[in-house]
Amino acid sequence: MEILSLEKLTNEKWINLFAAQFRNNDHTGRWVFASRKPDPHAGLGRADAVIIVPTLVNPGGPPQLVLIREFRIPVGGYVYGFPAGLLEPGESVEDTARREIAEETGMEVVKVKRVTAPLYSSSGLTDEAAAMAFVDVRSTPGGKPRLDASEELEVVLWDFATVSRMCDAPDAGMDAKLWTVLFLCQQLGRLI
Repeated sequence: MEILSLEKLTNEKWINLFAAQFRNNDHTGRWVFASRKPDPHAGLGRADAVIIVPTLVNPGGPPQLVLIREFRIPVGGYVYGFPAGLLEPGESVEDTARREIAEETGMEVVKVKRVTAPLYSSSGLTDEAAAMAFVDVRSTPGGKPRLDASEELEVVLWDFATVSRMCDAPDAGMDAKLWTVLFLCQQLGRLI
């Protein structure tokens, strides 16, 4: 497979469309995809975003998965998912996770348990790479989300029983990454 040329089709702030002309053996074609990068094929293996899998661990209480229920314009409705956000220039995945948890939930990261390598969720449509950060969080006195004007979301806490039930809910409206973690928890018999 050889990419012959790359043309930027749009000029938006957060994401743009690109058209790639390619050749594979005797076949040539055109592939349109979305990218957050100014040069889509530079920086392979670098995270653009972080998806945070937070577990609320309050003394004396059961652990709870911290989720958000957010209005997503492309879907035209509300979707359950994990807090997430784009990395700022020079910011580490861990620092982005801390910032986004504070902004979207008003909570504080107390332990980073695992950070993945950059992962691709829909590589036929976009080159966006997101690392997943599995963290423990705590409530903070007076902690409130600090949302941008374009965000409409609510913080949702699910214990293990709710996680197990929602994993089998046929019309819950949830992100694929969330469902994968819910299924893993259901199969393990506990929150991760």
